[in-house]
Amino acid sequence: MSDTIRTTQVAIIGGGIMGVATQFQLAENGWTDTILFEKAELTSGSTWHAAGQIAHAVGSRIMSWINKTSIETYKRVEKETGQSIGWHEVGGFRIATTDDEVDWMKSIMGVGKLLDLPMELVGPEDVAKVNPFYKVDDVKAAVRTFEDGHIDPSGVTMALAAATRARGAKIERHNRVVGASRKGDMWLLRTEKGNVLAEHVVIAAGSYANQVGAWFGLTIPSVSCLHHYLVTDTVPEFANRPELPVMRDNAFGGYIRQEQRSGLIGIYEDHVCPTVWEMPDGAPWAAENELFEADYDSIGDFLMIAFDKMPILADLGIKRVVRGAITHTPDGGMLVGPSEVPNVWLSCGSSIGLAWGGGAGKVLADWMVHGEAEINTRSFDPRRYGNFADDHFIVERTKDEFRRRHDTPCPGKQFQSLRPLNRHQLYDRLAAKGAVFGEVAGWERPRYFGEVGEVEQIGWGHQPWHENAQREARATRAAAGLIDLCAFAQFEITGKDAGKLLDRLSANKLPQKDGRMSLNHLLTDNGRFETEITVWRIASDRYFTGSPIARANPDCDWIKSNIRPDEDVQIVNRSANWGMLALSGPASRRILSELTDADLTNAAFPWLSGQEISVAGIPCYALRVSFVGELGWELHAPLAQIAQLYDALFEAGSKHGLTDLGSYALNGMRMEKAYRASGELTTDVGPYDVGLDRFVVSEGRDFLGKTALMATEPGWELLYAELHSDNIDIYGGEPVLLNGQPVGLTTSGGYGYTVDKSLGWLFVRKGTPHKGLSVQILNRNYNVTVHQDALFDPQNLRPRSED
Repeated sequence: MSDTIRTTQVAIIGGGIMGVATQFQLAENGWTDTILFEKAELTSGSTWHAAGQIAHAVGSRIMSWINKTSIETYKRVEKETGQSIGWHEVGGFRIATTDDEVDWMKSIMGVGKLLDLPMELVGPEDVAKVNPFYKVDDVKAAVRTFEDGHIDPSGVTMALAAATRARGAKIERHNRVVGASRKGDMWLLRTEKGNVLAEHVVIAAGSYANQVGAWFGLTIPSVSCLHHYLVTDTVPEFANRPELPVMRDNAFGGYIRQEQRSGLIGIYEDHVCPTVWEMPDGAPWAAENELFEADYDSIGDFLMIAFDKMPILADLGIKRVVRGAITHTPDGGMLVGPSEVPNVWLSCGSSIGLAWGGGAGKVLADWMVHGEAEINTRSFDPRRYGNFADDHFIVERTKDEFRRRHDTPCPGKQFQSLRPLNRHQLYDRLAAKGAVFGEVAGWERPRYFGEVGEVEQIGWGHQPWHENAQREARATRAAAGLIDLCAFAQFEITGKDAGKLLDRLSANKLPQKDGRMSLNHLLTDNGRFETEITVWRIASDRYFTGSPIARANPDCDWIKSNIRPDEDVQIVNRSANWGMLALSGPASRRILSELTDADLTNAAFPWLSGQEISVAGIPCYALRVSFVGELGWELHAPLAQIAQLYDALFEAGSKHGLTDLGSYALNGMRMEKAYRASGELTTDVGPYDVGLDRFVVSEGRDFLGKTALMATEPGWELLYAELHSDNIDIYGGEPVLLNGQPVGLTTSGGYGYTVDKSLGWLFVRKGTPHKGLSVQILNRNYNVTVHQDALFDPQNLRPRSED
């Protein structure tokens, strides 16, 4: 081993499709001083045994963009290098046999519209014409795609590697990284062939990501699960005819396609999820091209259904069974982006590596080189998991995700494993009052209130709980509502330079007086949204902030990462041990005044201000603000006292008409007020794209992202619109059309329960006419009317009310 320490800008650990694609995309961005380390041969982990499907008919715009980018990247590299990628562009069918699946197919058509992906919604007879061997007796509908198919895993990885080497980057096979440590501002990697200093490290280690992450103090939420696919003997009927499309069918939880002249059947069992190589031992370093013994007892029933679906395969022998380890995460999404450790990036946790690799590589490379990607990256951000994601949660929830791999993703569907995860003191009280909960970043939050023990019905269109949410919203508008928002990111930021730091990060000015509040947008270097926070100035050296709970870790990391070495700033994260109750409605002052000696009048406690007060003997941070657009207060207090606070509010509020409020009603009320939420403030747009010009204060001050923001013309416009529909709402991600052609997409929506209108936010290209627009939902076009002002209390008088 040499004593010489080499240096590199980026060290990539792992030579599967995720690592090689990342290195290629970095080279495309001009970062060629990179070394990829692979302990054995490229692809010898999970990549080599992948079935290699890449689909266009998937359920979200983001994932379709990822898949489309992967295909485009792979084709381009094949043309450049002459290295075959084994691409079979055979198209595919995604089969629907239930009404919910038909609705899902219809929603997929909107994704295709947004990305200009050729696809059709067809009936069983159309399936039979293209694949006469597939039984269509129970088929209700299908999405047919044309430009997707399957690829050779090794071939495409080698082509990417060749293109990367040609750009000057280095790949070192048979050189395992064995450890890492911090050395100044660099990372010292110890390899079998010497030490390397790297400015950045990318963990693309697949099933080894957990062990590698431990070197950097990271817990990586990824589990190796075993997946079967089987290859049959030769099928005589496949001779002398075009290759069949890839068939995906939830009836047996998998896929069937042609593999040369044989059939290939892949199965995800919904009753079991075998895992291997769990921590603390992890995957053996000596493992290479590892496969596991088939478990026919586990997959037998599903295999019989697959044979029934395609009877020509039923009587053939099985000539090969592939059962290999594939990484999955607790929510099924990959881990692509920054970790919680400086300059350590993740590109792992990918359960569909060939489909995701090229797109994921582009996302990560853009993020590393330019500070952000061209699409919204929050669903990939490895920091989306909070402190609740311990080892037990990671394994058990991932097993749940694997078993649900082929569930129909109806709106409102949630995981049920390990529920409730965070059972704070209010949970039993709310459950006894009929709360139906949804999980938010590990916390339970009431969605609506029904009968005790009620199970939420889910699906597209208005569900039975629609009436419950309407009652809650109207009762809040008439009197008062109380909602449990204990799932909330809360930070106390102190020190003589706390105000200087926050002012430097915010496009808006901080509150100038003690006790006042403001809504502040923290931007990236490129002038796009990093996050939105509320800031309460308690004193010149003490601030309290709030933001959505899913942003707790990323927001804390972002603020900390911008503290300069000579600044006096401390951050206390109260998100895990403080809670918040939001009291809103015209009777809220009367209710709260019975529990506090504080003066709650407008003169003493104005709108957008905060005070430290005692409520029913409990010290609280009371902030006069309301996300439903009513007179109201947020009451922040230690979680240990939240139940006591809740009981006191309801005891005082019972004679004033106080009601429990769930998140469905809350969302409908915020839509009536035209309040933007996280769906609108994404990482691919900035304040001028979403009509928040008034929040940008640039005169006489500097802030992060100002130069880019001032120099960039907004390419988008955010419209507040009424959807003309009686029984369905905007969910987000649907195409916005003008004369039948896509001009944008929706971001979020909901039913305005007190104005009796379905409302939504629409992103459209700048300069798009506001008249004649429609939104495609479930493959049907609904006209919209754009409104300039909120439909409820457009003058915003109610939050400032003196009554």
